[in-house]
Amino acid sequence: MVSCRRVCVLLLLAGPVHSQSVRVVSEFQRVDPFGEVVRVDRTEHPREILSPGVARNAFASFHIAVTIGDREPFFVYIQTNPPDIFRISLYKELYVKTDAGWVPDALQAVQVPAFDTLPYLPLPIPGQNTVSYWMDLWVPAETAVERVRLEVLVKVGRGWVEYPMEVRVMRAVAPTIQERHATLPAVTERADAAVYGPFRNFVCHTRERGHEERLSVRRLIHRNAVQDLALADGLEGRAGDLRAELLGRAGVLDKKRWCRSPEALAEQGAEWFLRVRDATYRRAASAQD
Repeated sequence: MVSCRRVCVLLLLAGPVHSQSVRVVSEFQRVDPFGEVVRVDRTEHPREILSPGVARNAFASFHIAVTIGDREPFFVYIQTNPPDIFRISLYKELYVKTDAGWVPDALQAVQVPAFDTLPYLPLPIPGQNTVSYWMDLWVPAETAVERVRLEVLVKVGRGWVEYPMEVRVMRAVAPTIQERHATLPAVTERADAAVYGPFRNFVCHTRERGHEERLSVRRLIHRNAVQDLALADGLEGRAGDLRAELLGRAGVLDKKRWCRSPEALAEQGAEWFLRVRDATYRRAASAQD
């Protein structure tokens, strides 16, 4: 267990970003190199990632944003209690410059603890003060249903900054899936746009067509949606009219109309799929009773 000086996560969430900070946000809140959520992803009330629920035999993913001073080397650690309960992969998010600003997209696998510093070479971004990572948790099917403490720790010099989480392993067990090829949205579209293909497949009984995509934030958001909706599909007939409930969670009022001409759920905010996921996991737990 790494010993550290604890910094209250609530201060990090409620106040301004300090010269050294670490934040964890949902997969639908991409963070730019200046510590701000990408403009298109911003929502009025983003979810605080303090006690997320996760399914078993499934992935759960989050963005880690480390704001740091120029030329301050740092290390990123991730630890759990009990230890080694999840398989944890960490990817550095690489930024692409667009007309709407810098957006993290391509993913580069890194080892934990991950070492980094700014400016990022060989492609420095003027004014960059934040490095973002994609944290991928794999929850094995046999994982006990319990609460697991997970800490993201950043070591800067002799000091530490911490983001503590309590991950709730739920009774839901996702089916084993094969990652599908997909036509992903443009990087400039809202993060949840990567969910529309799998969601339409589930709601409208269509089949998404596409091709293999490189490893990216958009691709893994799509993978997570395929996984969650495969679980939902397996619950049909055992959990009532789940499709109707999930449509309601997404804010779709007219299924037939939406299936004929799917419209972006702009009024629902970028994190609307989190409500769909929550409802699916709860129904999966109820179906086992």
